[in-house]
Amino acid sequence: MTQVAQMLLEEGREKGREEGREEGREEGKAEEIIGMGQEFGLDDAAILKRLQERIGLSLENAAVYLERYKKQLV
Repeated sequence: MTQVAQMLLEEGREKGREEGREEGREEGKAEEIIGMGQEFGLDDAAILKRLQERIGLSLENAAVYLERYKKQLV
């Protein structure tokens, strides 16, 4: 592998790692907002709105996180 190809490969890897870290932070924030929203008795619509406002998610992405992390309250 040439030196240029090696540099490009490493740049791509670093970019991928940074994107992964950012996705992890977003996911953690979403999970926390959903959990706290439920603790405070917010309905799904209010939680979706908070996800959109605080993290900048689209409605579709917010709904995916809500479905993934909402807990069944007993």
